[in-house]
Amino acid sequence: MQTSLHKNTALILTVAVALGFILPEPAARLEPLVMPALFLMMAFSMAGLDLDIPPIRGAAVGFLLNYLFLSGLILLLASVLLEEGAFWLGFVVMAAAPPAVAVVPLTRLLAGDVRLALYSEALSYVASLLLMPLIVLLFSGEAGEGAGVRVGETAKIVLLLILLPLIVSRYVGSVRIDPAHPINGGLFAVTYIVVGLNSTAISTEVGGVLLIAFARTFASGAAVYAISTACGVARPQRIALTLFGSFKNLGLTAAVALLLFGPRAGVPAAVCILTETAFYILLSVLAGRRNGIAAPETEG
Repeated sequence: MQTSLHKNTALILTVAVALGFILPEPAARLEPLVMPALFLMMAFSMAGLDLDIPPIRGAAVGFLLNYLFLSGLILLLASVLLEEGAFWLGFVVMAAAPPAVAVVPLTRLLAGDVRLALYSEALSYVASLLLMPLIVLLFSGEAGEGAGVRVGETAKIVLLLILLPLIVSRYVGSVRIDPAHPINGGLFAVTYIVVGLNSTAISTEVGGVLLIAFARTFASGAAVYAISTACGVARPQRIALTLFGSFKNLGLTAAVALLLFGPRAGVPAAVCILTETAFYILLSVLAGRRNGIAAPETEG
């Protein structure tokens, strides 16, 4: 695969994070761009998502891994390790978020089962229209009440950032534009803004957050891969399941946390962007060694 700078998501995320630490000041002025940037990214990301009714058995495994196993792990670890209310709320939003849209292209690049990834992704995003506001409202508790979170506001954000982009995604395929541009552009903007707004907190206050980020990415992914191997699951399916057991839509997480609970609630997403990027790089290197080829690059 030829190297293409704008398509190398891992590099783009790394640059966005580095810029957020080095030059954080403009992030506050750019905060209003979070919503439109994420909308654009979500619409183009979901353009290739097949929303026909999938085989429930095939779709349910990835869906349950992401929404039951990974979300449950995130909430458990955050409840045990965190005292900071804003960080807890950030992880609540992360647990409520669907899997990363990039799971499908990552599965393809790592020679995994793309059909399984597509089915599970479609089910997860349709279900997230109900699950995301429900989980946020159930687990935000007193901290959420203190932040003034309301049912209507939560539902409005979910509709604007999931349902509306999902509808628009049915039509953007006819637009003659490489989807990598808006996807990675939106991801860069959201990541930079969230990291820039929280650069001090990330540098000084994230011991527990970093531990959770490592466990919910590396440890959970390794556990899913090991257990599926022990159960005799074929390698292509193991790859897809591992990604569903370790990747959340962190752009959506960051934006919703920021809009509902303020900048500090975006810290968990910003930190987990680092661990998810590192985990993908590790998987791609291992896949490259296994196949005797160079590690693939992310296409968003």
